[in-house]
Amino acid sequence: MLTPATPAPDVKVKKTSYRAMTSLVTTWSFVVATVTGVVLYIVPEGRVAFWTIWKLWGLTKEGWVDLHVIFSIVFVVVGVAHLIYNWKPFKNYMAERASGHVHVSRTVYGSLAIAAAFFGLTLYNLPPANWVMDLSAMIKQSWVRTPAYEPPFGHAEESSLSGFAMRQRIGLDDALLALKAKGVKVPSPEMAIMDLAALNAITPMAFYEIIKPLEPKIEIKTRYTPAEVDAQFSGTGIGRKTLAEVAAQLNMTVETAQARLAARGIVADADAKLKTIAEEHGYEAGEVVKMLLIDGYQP
Repeated sequence: MLTPATPAPDVKVKKTSYRAMTSLVTTWSFVVATVTGVVLYIVPEGRVAFWTIWKLWGLTKEGWVDLHVIFSIVFVVVGVAHLIYNWKPFKNYMAERASGHVHVSRTVYGSLAIAAAFFGLTLYNLPPANWVMDLSAMIKQSWVRTPAYEPPFGHAEESSLSGFAMRQRIGLDDALLALKAKGVKVPSPEMAIMDLAALNAITPMAFYEIIKPLEPKIEIKTRYTPAEVDAQFSGTGIGRKTLAEVAAQLNMTVETAQARLAARGIVADADAKLKTIAEEHGYEAGEVVKMLLIDGYQP
C-alpha cells in the first residue's frame, strides 16, 4: 500500500536586494572606468592608433573609449540610485557630523577650494597638473617607434585610394599595379584606405608602405619664395618630423638648421618636433620651414 508523500517543507526564496545590487554595480563600474581611464592615459595619439590599428587586449582605441564612456555613465546613474537607496543613513550620518563632530562649513569650503585649485592648475597648465599631462604625452609618443608610425597627413586612413594617391602625388595606375603585385585586393580606388587595409588584413600603415616608394622625390631648390615653400611642403606632415629629419630632407646639416633658427632667436634641439619648436615660439611649422629655406625671411 502506497503512503502519501510527505509534503516538502516551505523553502523561503530570498528576495533580490536591490540596495546591494546597486552597491555592487557601482563598484564594478568604478573599477572598469578606472582601468579604461588608465589605458586612455597611455594610448598613442589618435592619428597613430588609427594608422597602425593599435590594440590592447584585443580592443582598439575606439573600443576603450566606448567602454570608458559607457561605464562612466553607468557609474554616475547607479551612484545616484545608490544614494537614493541609502538616503536615510546618509542623512543621519550628515546630521551627526553637523552636531559638532565635524565643522561642516570648514569641510565643505575646504573641499571646494581643493577642487577649484586643481581645476585652475589644469586649466592654466600649471604644475603639478601639467606634469601629469606631460607624462601622458611622453608615454603616448613612445608608441611611435619609427617615422612610418605617423600618417603622412591627418586622417589619412579615411581618404579614398584615389584621393590619397593624388595628395601624395602618386599615379593611381602605378599604385594599383604595385598593390596587385603584393597581392592586395582593391575592389575600387574610391574605397577608403582603412577599408582596403581591413579587407586585406593589414594596417593602413602597411598599405601605405607598399605605394610609398612611388612618391616623387622632393627636389630642393637653391632659392624659394614663400608661396613655393607652401606649395611644396604644405600638407606633407613635415611638422611631425624632428628637426634632424627635416634638415636631412632639406639637404642641410642639423648644425646649419639650428644656426639658421638661432639667427631668428629660436633655440631648437635636434630631436624636437618641428611643430613643437614652432608653437613654443608662436609660429606655424610652415613658417619655420621658410626660415630654414629663405634667407632673411620674416613671418
